[in-house]
This record gives sequence, C-alpha cells and structure tokens, in this order.
Amino acid sequence: MPVLVPLVVAIPFIFAGWVVHRALEHRARMRQLSTHALPPPMPALPAADRAALEQRIANLEAIVCSDEFAFQRSLADKRGAA
Repeated sequence: MPVLVPLVVAIPFIFAGWVVHRALEHRARMRQLSTHALPPPMPALPAADRAALEQRIANLEAIVCSDEFAFQRSLADKRGAA
C-alpha cells in the first residue's frame, strides 16, 4: 500500500510532462514549417546503386502484379462456382 501512493501521485505529473514535451515539439515543427525550412535533401545515389534499386523495384512490381492476377483469377473461379 505505501508504494502505491507515490505512484498514484507521480502518474499525473509524468503525463503532464509528456504532454508539455509533445506540445513544445509540435510548436517547433510548426515554426519550422512556417518558415519553409525544409529538412536537408537526401544525397543523390550513384548511378550503379540507382539502377540496382530501379531493377529491384521493377522485380517487386512484377511479383505483386502476378500475385494479384492469381488472386483475381481465384476469386473469379470461386464466384463462378457459387
């Protein structure tokens, strides 16, 4: 019982501190956005890395499209059977 009392007293203060922290973060972010100060841009990738990433994206798109086609075909088969 004696441990519970300080915990119950501390919880509202901890929560209030968290809310104040989030409010200050939000104000700072809004101030940054209002001055149009954007975060620094990401550095450009070398051509070899960029080509490898584009190839990987194309491969993933092909996988997703083939899976989606198979799913649509199975749905059509189930609708036709029902």
